[in-house]
Amino acid sequence: MSNTKIKIRGHESFYIREGWLRKGTIAINEDPYILSNLQVAIDKLGVGSAMVKSIRYWLQAAGLTVEKRGDKGKRYQVLSKDFGDILIKRDPYFEDLGTLYLLHYKLITNKELATTWNLFFNKIKSTEMSKHQMEEALKQLILNIDPEVVISSRSLSDDCNCIIRTYFVEKGDLKNPEDNLICPFSDLGLIKKVNVRGKEEVIYKIKPDKNKLDRLIVLYVIMDNLGLETSTSIKNLIEDENNIGKVFNLDKNSINSYIDKLEYEGYIRVNRTAGLNTIYLTDLAVNILDKYYSEV
Repeated sequence: MSNTKIKIRGHESFYIREGWLRKGTIAINEDPYILSNLQVAIDKLGVGSAMVKSIRYWLQAAGLTVEKRGDKGKRYQVLSKDFGDILIKRDPYFEDLGTLYLLHYKLITNKELATTWNLFFNKIKSTEMSKHQMEEALKQLILNIDPEVVISSRSLSDDCNCIIRTYFVEKGDLKNPEDNLICPFSDLGLIKKVNVRGKEEVIYKIKPDKNKLDRLIVLYVIMDNLGLETSTSIKNLIEDENNIGKVFNLDKNSINSYIDKLEYEGYIRVNRTAGLNTIYLTDLAVNILDKYYSEV
């Protein structure tokens, strides 16, 4: 049995709704224990019990909060250091596209809490698939992690629906904006769904508009993946799990365009000797989130 934790359907079948992240972060700033006190949270957030559990899950899965245990083992939430605390200060309403791309990145890289999200973006190479093909591919990938895990078809289908609804707006969702059925991540331009009459719907992974995905958000992800390393390569950016190619559905040409821009602005240096395309950070590549939010 694998030691890797697998989480399916932690969201209670609810994708992130407009305003949820703000409501949740405000609530835990006032009372870190509130999401563990179900009735209090229901009254405070104005949603049902399943939605409270979903908000609690999404805050953690998207890297905004960390769950800890206090006295007597009761769980509470705190903003994550150097990410959640920065975002809530710089963009408390979660309205900026860069903020949403950052939250998407944290979600995709959270294999423990968002297993299917991680596998969908990192492991499924096809950019066009039916929902059935999506479910079958994810099922096999999960079994590759743990051959003994029991996968409920309903739970896996719910996860696939949730992934699609996170990034794609259904026509019915637009009829009454007050129903609050739209996920803010749908503005990122990462998934498209096409309904073909008489056939199963087709899901596409698509690359985002270059005018939406800022080069400093791309640089943040590159640096986060580097960790303590001092260099990387174009090949790594394209092929490595959790790096910009996989996370943002970027192809080689798109990545080269971002690298050229970052090199021109002095954030990186690229050694193209013998076709190596090795990328080094410069002294300018520090406090990237602060620099990004100072520009917007």
